[in-house]
Amino acid sequence: MASLPDLELAFAARTFTEAIAALGGMPQLSTQISLELPQLAENGALVPIIVSSQLRGTRDILILVDVNPQPVAACFSFPDGTEAYAATRIRMAHSGTVYVAVRTEEGLFAASRAIQVTVGGCA
Repeated sequence: MASLPDLELAFAARTFTEAIAALGGMPQLSTQISLELPQLAENGALVPIIVSSQLRGTRDILILVDVNPQPVAACFSFPDGTEAYAATRIRMAHSGTVYVAVRTEEGLFAASRAIQVTVGGCA
């Protein structure tokens, strides 16, 4: 399980591969993670995203974007007994894939979705 220093390494990563490695490697895909975002974002600076996890023992939800200069866009931590739900806006440099990594007591799980961005939001 990734610890706080591993999260710091993930946030410092400059590539998607480095960020995933810092979290402990490629997570298992899960249908118990809900990821809502538009198929087309007209403005990459304001891409709305809603994430929730039905996985038991969800501790953290991380949002990663494979095409961004800094792939980890956000991290949300959840105390025991808290609903694992987050709604935010992220920036995307250009069209790519948004990944959600969910850390639980059982390990790391993921969901992903491709999105088309017409105007990039990362400088």
